[in-house]
Amino acid sequence: MSENEAEAKAEAGTFPAYDAEDIEAKWQRAWEEEGLYRTDEDPTKPKKYVLEMFPYPSGDLHMGHARNYTIGDAMARHARMRGYDVLHPMGFDAFGLPAENAAIKHHTQAAEWTYKNIDNAVRTMRRMGFSYDYDRMFNTCDPEYYRWGQWMFIKMWERGLAYRATSPVNWCPTCKTVLANEQVVEGRCWRCGSVPEKRKLSQWYLKITDYAQELLDDLDKLTGWPENVRAQQRNWIGRSEGAEIDFRLAAEDGVTPTDRTITCFTTRADTIFGVSFMLLPPESELAAELIAGSEHEAAFRSLKVAAEKVSSVERQGTDREKHGVPTGRYVINPINGRPVPIWVADYVLMDYGTGAVMGVPCGDQRDFEFAKKYGLEIAPIICEKGDALYERLKDERELVVRDVDWEQAMVAEGYLVQSGEFTGLKGGKHSEAVAAITSWLEAHGCGREKVQFRLRDWLISRQRYWGNPIPMIHCDRCGDVPVPYEDLPVRLPEDLDLGAGDTLAEYASFYETTCPACGGPARRITDTMDTFTCSSWYYLRYCDPHNDGTPFSRGSVDRWMPVDNYIGGIEHAILHLLYSRFWTKVLRDMGMIGIDEPFENLLCQGMVKDGHGETMSKSKGNVVPPSSVIEPYGADTMRLAILFIAPPEKDFNWDEEAVAGANRFIKRAWRVVWELSLTGSDQVSQGLDVSALDVRSKELNRTLHELGLRCTADFDRRQFNTAISACMELTNAASKYLVEVPATERSAALCQRVAHDLVCMLAPICPHWAEELFHEALGRTGSAYNEPWPVFDAELAKSDTIEIVVQIKGKNRARIDVPADSTKEQLEAAARTAVAAQLEGKDVRKVIVVPGRLVNIVAQ
Repeated sequence: MSENEAEAKAEAGTFPAYDAEDIEAKWQRAWEEEGLYRTDEDPTKPKKYVLEMFPYPSGDLHMGHARNYTIGDAMARHARMRGYDVLHPMGFDAFGLPAENAAIKHHTQAAEWTYKNIDNAVRTMRRMGFSYDYDRMFNTCDPEYYRWGQWMFIKMWERGLAYRATSPVNWCPTCKTVLANEQVVEGRCWRCGSVPEKRKLSQWYLKITDYAQELLDDLDKLTGWPENVRAQQRNWIGRSEGAEIDFRLAAEDGVTPTDRTITCFTTRADTIFGVSFMLLPPESELAAELIAGSEHEAAFRSLKVAAEKVSSVERQGTDREKHGVPTGRYVINPINGRPVPIWVADYVLMDYGTGAVMGVPCGDQRDFEFAKKYGLEIAPIICEKGDALYERLKDERELVVRDVDWEQAMVAEGYLVQSGEFTGLKGGKHSEAVAAITSWLEAHGCGREKVQFRLRDWLISRQRYWGNPIPMIHCDRCGDVPVPYEDLPVRLPEDLDLGAGDTLAEYASFYETTCPACGGPARRITDTMDTFTCSSWYYLRYCDPHNDGTPFSRGSVDRWMPVDNYIGGIEHAILHLLYSRFWTKVLRDMGMIGIDEPFENLLCQGMVKDGHGETMSKSKGNVVPPSSVIEPYGADTMRLAILFIAPPEKDFNWDEEAVAGANRFIKRAWRVVWELSLTGSDQVSQGLDVSALDVRSKELNRTLHELGLRCTADFDRRQFNTAISACMELTNAASKYLVEVPATERSAALCQRVAHDLVCMLAPICPHWAEELFHEALGRTGSAYNEPWPVFDAELAKSDTIEIVVQIKGKNRARIDVPADSTKEQLEAAARTAVAAQLEGKDVRKVIVVPGRLVNIVAQ
């Protein structure tokens, strides 16, 4: 049926024209009125928990949100039709700095700004037709939610997992708050891009390091996660096997050992004979103590100030010039008794190992460059077997420092030289030399095996207003005391004048209180929690969102967790996902849940970019709002375009022509379904006798089953673009059938079956379109989303004939249709016939038959 014929039939009233605006408004009202997407909680069905990472309500939704949520909605709708009891909730990650800054800018309250944005976002979600259980929706800034975050903080404090400590922290001068290590990305604040400063502050931490090994080990269980996400978490946790080595601090004469030790962590104990200097970071209190009052003190202070202005990533960079200051003090190398000078260097960081590093310039490029710059010893102690230096030194056991003319450090693999009794052993990580020297250090009481993690405890204190208050009180007599459970939640005051610069720390009516332990005057903690604490357990609250006695019931969590399909951006690979895994394990150990990991399968959707390949962002002004597509075309066109342009995990450039093409397809499929449904009765598959079909009807039926199987498999693989392609092919096949087969010769039952199955196959992607056709064209009652997914038969999908390629000496010469059950001999005979003219006069030496694919004839 041509477009002109379809339009003529629509005008004649045979079937209605596609009107997206009316149809979508109609079904959104109907779904809401009947509560279609409320979670059934039917224990007789298998469960499917589909969850998209919830948004921050900084404004209306953009196309990146639309892509994320459309992917999840298609999964949830498909799972429902496949017979699952589906939990598909949504909410808002509503605390955070943008709301506070907006309140300051617009002279309003953070809560007012936040809830206004939430209302706008919910309207957009409903307009997009997302099948959320809106009865389970909550916002993390609701006291009914953040009360339980405070409750869990106190539980962690009781278990020793929450504590306060004074230590150097990352201070963002723009956001005016501290940042966890994970929130410093490539040396800059994850939110605003400023370079953090180091400050020493008293802050609250959660002991994520207690779970470092389990967090690392359990990554192997997450087979449904992308490998690059697991790799990022492995690298961030950063397990290193090595040794701690104790160096005795020398007296001021530089040679007499004292009782005081400085401990280094190293993965290369085999290089200890090559230690030419000891390094401390500029932030080190020990460095300040050792250098105090010396001629180097002024230079040390200058180095410290300069280092605080450079990001950690830049300080460790191999291309950056290194700067250092001597302390004038020495340590004694425990293995050979040699004095080693102590220096302060800006490429050393406090948060690696013990904070002290042994400098081995012969095997480390940064140490080599530092030694060359400051004229420090470079002692060759490891060489590749066979090179000239190795041949000169292979029998040397005592360390002799030699001048070297190297331009860079040597490869730190090979065989030890000038290393006492260990000379000649193979060096390198996990080598025999490492094992032997570590054993010697342990035997002599100056070293031990040690496993070190890069991961540091999670710093959760934030010096801002719009966050979950830390439920602790400080009493000069009793110390830090938790707020009693019955007094939770500690509510944020709603009358701060943020524009005037008011903060919780200055708001006496908030912080003035009494000590729960002794009743004396006390001060409430005025720091709020990192907003990632709110998003670390929200998926559990969705299981039981109205529980006012506990955060959630064990039974509800046992029913729904883990999340089966979690969808969100790759930017959360470390921050949110790592914290959520930690939180889950803590709650498991409290007996509140029974799982080890929160998210079974993770899909990181690709970025939506503009037509020039730039990632969309409000700051760039290149955001495409969903309304720009919905208003002219409808939400179903937007959903179809989003899912068809690219596989969900791939980035794509926004393409207006692809949107227009999606709209053309929706209209064409609309017409085809109506035309099919008008052929015959209300039969679907009942009474369809395949054996009685004529050749053209059999072919359409075969195509239906072939493409239905492909579409189903692609949905299961979350490859929606190819699932849509299968629907497009089926639409084309049905359209061809309608054009070529007169109405009186069509199979009514087949037409009804194809119309029904096409509507069902597109229903997860174009929900309003499908619901309208389900009722008006197919004459059904109820909802398409309570309709079982169609069942397709692999036997009926088989073709009577197949196409094979005929080659001569590996080059394609013909394509022929042959019976699907042809033997090799029959395939060869058919192939010879097809290329008989090209074989004339040639000697056939060999024939290679690959059943179902090709025949290759080797002829001379």
